Amino acid sequence: MDAILSATAKPPLLRVGMQQAIAAGDDDWATAVELELVALLQSPSFRGSPRSAAFLKFVVEETLAGRGDLLKERTVGAAVLGKAPGYDTGSDSGVRVRANEVRRRLATHYDSAQPKAGLRIELPSGTYAPRFVSIVAPAPPLPAPQLSPPPMRLWQLAAPSLVAAFLALIAIRGDVESNDSFSRFWDRALAGRTEVVIAVDADGPSSISPAMADAAMPLESLATVFQLPVHIAVADRQIPGPRSYVIRISMRQRPSERALLYLNGATVFRGRDGASLWLWADSADKLRSAAQTLASRSGRFNRIQTLDPLRYFRELFGRQIS
Repeated sequence: MDAILSATAKPPLLRVGMQQAIAAGDDDWATAVELELVALLQSPSFRGSPRSAAFLKFVVEETLAGRGDLLKERTVGAAVLGKAPGYDTGSDSGVRVRANEVRRRLATHYDSAQPKAGLRIELPSGTYAPRFVSIVAPAPPLPAPQLSPPPMRLWQLAAPSLVAAFLALIAIRGDVESNDSFSRFWDRALAGRTEVVIAVDADGPSSISPAMADAAMPLESLATVFQLPVHIAVADRQIPGPRSYVIRISMRQRPSERALLYLNGATVFRGRDGASLWLWADSADKLRSAAQTLASRSGRFNRIQTLDPLRYFRELFGRQIS
């Protein structure tokens, strides 16, 4: 996500020069769109979903920059979701699912709130280019003729709100960038997957002990963040599907592969097939602590103690590091 959110990335998530445009733009229409975008991103409908916020910001800014006709599924997937440039859109519906989620959040917002800048931002079905719809308020009764100063322009009326919105936008961008490692790690791990299976040690023939269920519980939050079903199952009792991502949590079995990293007293291994992750520790408390960090968007994800930093960052970012 560093490459997505920085000002020099191609295509950029935030249009270069947007901050200056908010502060002193001469184009009233573009300024109104940017003001409405900031209001949406600060609303309850988008504040709790950084990925939906990032999607909306990207398509709006690309459209304002004159690149709306280039907003295809593969382009959005690569820029916003971190997909490979040539990934198979037929087997990976991540962009379509996220677009439907953005449409739902826009409808929810406008059901309870009026546009802040005299227009609505919409995302029509079948396209990723947003539409900006002007909202014309009913004309008030004409007042009695009187001497009055000339009417102020939109940017003059909105100047105090624009300054506050500009500061809020900087804060939003900082929050999204702080989650780069978290998003990059899981976007790459879950690419093309349709479910997450958390396989834990059995307590008896087919039951799960309360301690192991508690250790696996933090990872269930991935269902909400990445819109995928998450199941907790007994290891070796259920055969995962070919498009499942398996997270094995164990105090009994330690893989023979080289460890990827240490995490809060637990050891983390990556499966040979690239479709699994293995957490091993000598206590359920350590396993739960490691699971909480892996499932957390907080800065703790960026402070993992690695056994081999060079190898870990190759695994994490999927690029050649010399």
